Amino acid sequence: MSDLYNVIAMLEGKCPQCGQQYFGLALANPRYQTCDRCGTGLEIKDGDKIIKGFSPFSADNLSIKPKSKINPQDGSKNNSG
Repeated sequence: MSDLYNVIAMLEGKCPQCGQQYFGLALANPRYQTCDRCGTGLEIKDGDKIIKGFSPFSADNLSIKPKSKINPQDGSKNNSG
C-alpha cells in the first residue's frame, strides 16, 4: 500500500462489483478505498499501475488468543478463565 503515496497522476478508482467510479488524491488513504454503494475494495489506477483498494469486508480475519491470567500475588498462572 505504500506505493500509493508515490502518486504520478490523479488517482482513479472503480468498483469491480457495481462499476461506481471515484477520482482524487484521497484514494491514497485506505479510508476512501471502499465503494460507498456496495462496500467492495476499489481498483485504484495510478497511471499504468492498478492497486487493489482496502475494504473491511474483504480484510483477512485475525484470531487473537488471550494470554493466561497471572496471579499478581504469587506469579502463578490461573487457568480457570
